[in-house]
Amino acid sequence: MSTADEQNRLLRGPRAALERARQDRSTWADLAYHGVRDTDEGAVTDRNRAARFAVLWALQYDRRPQDLPLLRFLLQQQTIYYREAVPSGLAPDLTLAGFLVAEHRQVEDLWLHWEAKSISFDTALGYHLYHLLTAGIAASAEAVQASSHSDRDRILGNITSDRHTDAAVEEWLDQQRARFPAEPAAEGLKEWAHHAARLGEREASRLFMTEWAASEPRTDSTLNTLQFHLAHLGYTAEAVDVQKEAVALNDSWSGARVSKLLTLARLQRRTDDFPGAWKTLQELHRVLPPDKHGFEQGKWRHFVKECFLLVPIAPDTATAQRLLATSEQDLQGIPRLWMDSVLDAAIAAAEHLGDPQALHRYSELQQVAADERAQEVDQASRPSASGPSTP
Repeated sequence: MSTADEQNRLLRGPRAALERARQDRSTWADLAYHGVRDTDEGAVTDRNRAARFAVLWALQYDRRPQDLPLLRFLLQQQTIYYREAVPSGLAPDLTLAGFLVAEHRQVEDLWLHWEAKSISFDTALGYHLYHLLTAGIAASAEAVQASSHSDRDRILGNITSDRHTDAAVEEWLDQQRARFPAEPAAEGLKEWAHHAARLGEREASRLFMTEWAASEPRTDSTLNTLQFHLAHLGYTAEAVDVQKEAVALNDSWSGARVSKLLTLARLQRRTDDFPGAWKTLQELHRVLPPDKHGFEQGKWRHFVKECFLLVPIAPDTATAQRLLATSEQDLQGIPRLWMDSVLDAAIAAAEHLGDPQALHRYSELQQVAADERAQEVDQASRPSASGPSTP
C-alpha cells in the first residue's frame, strides 16, 4: 500500500469519530480521561487517549466555530491526562488541543490554558503563555484582574509584561498555524508517523517514518530519529540495524561513539541478542576514558548497568557468573552509585543467579550510596557560609 493510500485509510477513522462527537454529545464519555494503573510497574495509562487524539487530529483538518465546546472538553481531558499520567515532558497532543481552543480567541478560555500550563515544570516552560492572550492582552488582563483566582497576581505579572504585545501574539498564532496546518497534505511523513503512533497504528507509523528517512540524508540526526521511533514502536530488530549504521558513521574514539554504542547494546539486549550485546559492550569498554571520576562518569555507570542487565540473558550459568564478576570489577571506582539505577541492576543480576554473597555486597553498596546521596543533598541545600544572613 502506498503512503497516500495509507494516509487516506488512517484518516477515515478519526473523521468518523469526529462526526459522531458532533452529532451525539453522549459519545464524549468515550473521549474522557480513563486512567488505569499498572499493578506491576505502577505506571498509569489512559484507555481513551488514542480515541481522544483521533478526534483532536480530525479537528485540526476540519475547524468549525461550533466545535469550541468539544475542543474545550478535549483540552480539559488532555490536561487531566498529563496531570495524572505524564510525570514529565510535553508532546504535541496537548499543544494542538491548546492551539485549537486558543484560535477561537475567547477570553474565558485563559483559565483552561493556565491549568494546562501549570501541570508540570515541562508544561510551564513549553505551553506558551500566548495561549492565554489570543483574545487580546488588554481583555485578558481585565478578566484576570476581575477574578478571585488564587493565581490571579501571578498571572497578571506574567501577561502584563512590556515584552508581550498583541502583534507578538499574532505572530505566534501564525507560527502555530504553520505547525498545525489545516490541510493533511501540508504535513510531512515524519509528522504522519507520529500521528499514527498516537493512534496505535504501529505498521502505518513504521511505514511513514521509514519512507521519510529514505528521502533524507543518512546523517546522525536522521538515523537517530529513525532508530528511536522504530524502537518505540517495538520494531527493535530493525532499530538495531539502524543503530549499527549510526555507529559505523562515527568510527572515532569520541563521546558520541560511546553514546551510540550504549544505545546499540541496549537494543541488542532487548532483542535477547547476548553475543551481539556483549561484543558491543566489549568495544565500548575499549573506548571509554580510563578516568571514571571525570566528565564521562555517567557513561561508566550506564556501561556497567548494561553489563549487569545482560546477566539474565546469558546463555548459561557459567557465562552469567563470569559476566557478574567482570561487571563488579568495572563497578569499582565509579562515583555516585546512587545515580542511574546501576546498583538496582547489580542486585537484580545477583538475585537472578541466586548469589547471596554478591547480593549482600551490592545491598551494602546501595546503603552507602544512599547515605552519600543524602549528604550531597544536605550540603546542596545549606546556605552558603559567605552568603547573606537570614533575618
